[in-house]
Amino acid sequence: MNNFTLKVAKFEIVRQLKKPAFWAATLLMPLLIGGIYFISFISSQDVDTNPTIDENTKIAITDDAGVFSEKAPYVINGDKEYGVEKVKNGEIDLYFYIPKDFKESKRAEFYHISEGLDIFNYDGNILKSLMMQDAAMRVDELDILALTSGYEIVDNKITKDGEASNALGKAIIPFAIGITFFMFIALCGNRFLLTVVEEKENRISEMILTSVSSKHLIVGKIIAMLVLGLIQIMALIIPVLILVFLNRDSQMIGPIVSIIEVDPLAIFLSVMLFIVSSVFYAGTCTFVGSLVSTAKDASSFIGPAIIMMVFPLYFMQMFMMEPNLVVQILTYFPFSAPIALMLRSGFGTITTPEYCIGLLVVAASAVVMVRLAVVSFQKNAINFSNVLLKLRKKA
Repeated sequence: MNNFTLKVAKFEIVRQLKKPAFWAATLLMPLLIGGIYFISFISSQDVDTNPTIDENTKIAITDDAGVFSEKAPYVINGDKEYGVEKVKNGEIDLYFYIPKDFKESKRAEFYHISEGLDIFNYDGNILKSLMMQDAAMRVDELDILALTSGYEIVDNKITKDGEASNALGKAIIPFAIGITFFMFIALCGNRFLLTVVEEKENRISEMILTSVSSKHLIVGKIIAMLVLGLIQIMALIIPVLILVFLNRDSQMIGPIVSIIEVDPLAIFLSVMLFIVSSVFYAGTCTFVGSLVSTAKDASSFIGPAIIMMVFPLYFMQMFMMEPNLVVQILTYFPFSAPIALMLRSGFGTITTPEYCIGLLVVAASAVVMVRLAVVSFQKNAINFSNVLLKLRKKA
C-alpha cells in the first residue's frame, strides 16, 4: 500500500477521533444499553415479583367437592364464611374455597388480604400446585410423568447421511455477522457518502489533488472510514457480548449459547464477505458522493443504497428452501449479494463453492466501485468549479 494512502487514512482517522461528536455518537448506544441493563438489574434485586410460600404461610382450604384426599393438609371443616372470617382476622393468610359444583363449573375462589395497589402478590395457581401434589400421591409414578409432562424428550436431528444435525447452531454466527454488517452500513453509510463531498463543497478538492493523487486520496479515505466504522461497531458489539457472557446461564440466553457450533471455514468466509462487502458499499457511496455537488444531495442516496442491500429480506421464505431463479439472481447481484449470501449460509442452502463464487463477485465489484470512485472524483473535482464559472458567464 502506498505511503500517501496511509498518510491520508491516518489523517482522516485522527481528525475524526479528535471530534467530540464522533465519540458522542459512538458511545451513546453502548451507554444506553448499559444504563438500561443496570436499572433492570437493580430493580430485579429490589422487587420480589414472585412471592413464595414458606412454613410461616398459613393456608386453609374448604373442599366441598371432595377434590383432596382425607389426609391432605390445609383442608378444614369450616364453610366459606368461616374461612373468609379467618382471613379477615389474620388467622389465615391464604384461603381457597372449592364449591360442590366444581366438576361442572370448574371454578374455585381465592381469598387473601390485599391493601392498596398490590401488583406483585400471590395468585390462584397455588391451589393448582396443591391439587397436583395431592393427586400425585394417589397415582402411579408413570401416570404422574404422563399427566405433568415431567419428562424430557431428547431431540436427535440427523442429516440424510445419518450424521447429527445442528442447523440452528450453525446459523447463529453467520446471522450475527449479517446483522453486524447491516448495522455497519446503517451507521456508516452516510459518512461514506459525505467523505468526498465536504472537500468539493468547500472548494478545497483542487488544492488537495495538487499534493496527492485522487487514487491515494479516495483509497485512504475509504480505509479511514472503514476503520472508524469498525470502531463504532465494536463499541456497540463488545457491551452486548459482555452482557451475553454475564447472562450465559440464564434461561433465555443459556440454551442459545450452548448450541452455537463453531465452523472455522464458515466463520472465515463470513468475515471475508463482511470485509469485501463493506469495501464495496464504501466504494459505491464514495462514487455517488463524487457525482453530487452538496452534502444535501448526497444524503438523499443513503435510503436507496440500504433498500438495495436489504432487498433479499423481502424474499426470506425463498431463502429457506431450495434456491430458485430469484434467489440465484439475488445471490450473485453485487448490491444484494452480501445479505443473500449471509442468509443462505445461515439457512444452509448454499454450498462452499457457490459461496466462494458469490464472495469473488462482491470482491471484484468492490475493486470496480473503488476504481470508479477514484476516476469520478478526479474528473468532477477538477471540473467542478469550471462548471460553475460557465453557468455564471451565461447568466
